[in-house]
Amino acid sequence: MEQSSLIASCSSSRSGDEQSCSQDCGKIAQDEDEGGHSGKKTGIDAIEEHKQEEGSASGHVQALLDMDAETVTEKILYFSKRLNFDTPACGDYHPEYDQEQLNQLGEQLALYRIRAYELTVDRKLAELSDENLKLEYPASKLYDNGFFEYYEESLEWYFDPERCTSARFDNYQRLVLHGYRGYLDWDFYSSILNTYEEDVAYVQYFEEVANKTKWIEDYLGDSKIEWERIRSLALMQALEIAAGFPNVSPLLVTYGFQEYINSIKRGCYSKGLDGLYFEIWKRVAKEKVSTSMSFKEALLEIDMKDMFPSRSCEIKYDLENNLGRSPIKKFVSSSLEHLSVQTSDDKARQLIREVIRGSVSKPLYYLDYARRKLDIADDIELIPKGMQAFNRHTQFRSKYYDKY
Repeated sequence: MEQSSLIASCSSSRSGDEQSCSQDCGKIAQDEDEGGHSGKKTGIDAIEEHKQEEGSASGHVQALLDMDAETVTEKILYFSKRLNFDTPACGDYHPEYDQEQLNQLGEQLALYRIRAYELTVDRKLAELSDENLKLEYPASKLYDNGFFEYYEESLEWYFDPERCTSARFDNYQRLVLHGYRGYLDWDFYSSILNTYEEDVAYVQYFEEVANKTKWIEDYLGDSKIEWERIRSLALMQALEIAAGFPNVSPLLVTYGFQEYINSIKRGCYSKGLDGLYFEIWKRVAKEKVSTSMSFKEALLEIDMKDMFPSRSCEIKYDLENNLGRSPIKKFVSSSLEHLSVQTSDDKARQLIREVIRGSVSKPLYYLDYARRKLDIADDIELIPKGMQAFNRHTQFRSKYYDKY
């Protein structure tokens, strides 16, 4: 891939909705000393250390913001050239399996399907070792049942038939997630032939990118020109971080960066909405204020007090439009009408958050696809034990994945 095409790919915006993938995943390891005393700081020491860390982070962000456009462009080009553009030779000869090899592979894949299916009906993993399954499902039973391929209809994954005919692929590369789970670009994701190690590297890479560039969320409401400058700074950081992850291809560095930006935008779209809707409901609902207000009166008061600066454009649109279009009012009227006037403030706010979460579409990106695929590979013991431990060193696993 040429450098110019890389930068063009980095700088262009993909269409489509976004899902939040930006998470604060920094944790400080605290070991005990030889005397058994914890290294964890408490009280004043901990507070001072936290202040120093915040000050250091703030200073780093300011240093980035002080960079001129020419310097940023030069650094983007410099870090781009450091990416690992060495791709495996696609012309290597990989023979097709003969019938005996296909049968052996079929038996192997059948055990993974059976293990996955049995786990869905609450069988214990300890009962589902290869040895136990081979006793319960001898080769003749596997053949008679078509290697249990029909189990894949009830699972969220399958083994790609075409990849099962060639020795070029390993079983992890043959594993494909079904496309009906909400993945934004499933056709592309399912075509990626990452190995287990490469997907682990991809997840770890974007965890670090999210951690190091979280600061850009504070600038999402800026003008388009200013936001493009902020985005360029984040791209510069992402490319610099990529040098430490040679297993992540330049294509996925650039493609994944745009998906990451989209996810931040999507995640921040609903930020603060719960507070706005709560304040409207509190003013309009009887008994929540001394005198209940109309929707427009409540919104006008919130606007005059500038309670939600990041939502000022939406508020003014609702107040000033004369065409009967009122997105905020429509949401409040249709989604919050079930709230009783006797509902406590805490309960009301919780319910409002749940309604917002349910109303905001959340497409899944390749980061979600890779995380889920890694988890599945671990769960069905597709990967040797040592490699499974490698995956568990990543800071996001299933608890950050919304299961269906």
